[in-house]
Amino acid sequence: MTTLRYRAEAAGILGLLLTCAGAIPARAQGAPPPALAMDDRWHFVVAPYFWASGISGDVSVGDVVTVPIDASFSDIIKDFDFGLQARFEGRKGRFGFSTDLLYVNLGAPVKGTVAGALDANVDFRQAILEGAAFYRAYHGGRADNPAFVDVLAGARYYGTRTRLQSSLGDSDAKTINWMDAVAGVRFHAPLGARFSLLGRGDIAGFGSEFAWSLEGDLAARLGERWLVGAGWKHLDIEYDKSDSAVRERIDIAYDGPRIWAAYSW
Repeated sequence: MTTLRYRAEAAGILGLLLTCAGAIPARAQGAPPPALAMDDRWHFVVAPYFWASGISGDVSVGDVVTVPIDASFSDIIKDFDFGLQARFEGRKGRFGFSTDLLYVNLGAPVKGTVAGALDANVDFRQAILEGAAFYRAYHGGRADNPAFVDVLAGARYYGTRTRLQSSLGDSDAKTINWMDAVAGVRFHAPLGARFSLLGRGDIAGFGSEFAWSLEGDLAARLGERWLVGAGWKHLDIEYDKSDSAVRERIDIAYDGPRIWAAYSW
């Protein structure tokens, strides 16, 4: 039911974007917007986004305790303290760089009974910062809304802080930090002059046991410099550096719809 509700919400957002973009007069094919221009100048994009993600999996909350969590976005938003999500990139010709920041501070309910306590909750804080370089392997098609394919490689930092909260009291905070190498591909496929399909997939590891993400969006251009979009993203992270004395495990999946706006120059 939660997934169906998310899909209905995403469909409503997409319908609104289509309506807004459809109200803008079409323009004849001409120069592409700054974010898509292929020349010898630097072009930049800043894109804050809102990811209505649920979270599920297992997290360590102490030296020897790992607990299962499972929360839909509606569960999380009740205990949501703060979040920051944004992307920034720059490109000159075929070469560019990108950064992406995700920070969440939320409460996630624990499944079942932990240490004799019912209705336990995990205070979960995670920062994910990615930096990557990319190469535009393909660029072509429409002059006013060209297609492209980028290959990318970089690093991703994870900082996680967890604490178990229950009627029996709060545990000490557990902090786990690590770094991954990441590689992936993304594409932009035009649907006429104003609309586009965007997608990205990547894998990461060496710090994690394995991590991967997939995302897809429908985007609508609102003028020369503004782009808005909505779609779906899934991020799966498996980290386990446990031994006989200390448990360090973060095995979680984020999944849900998102909306965003991008400004380019």
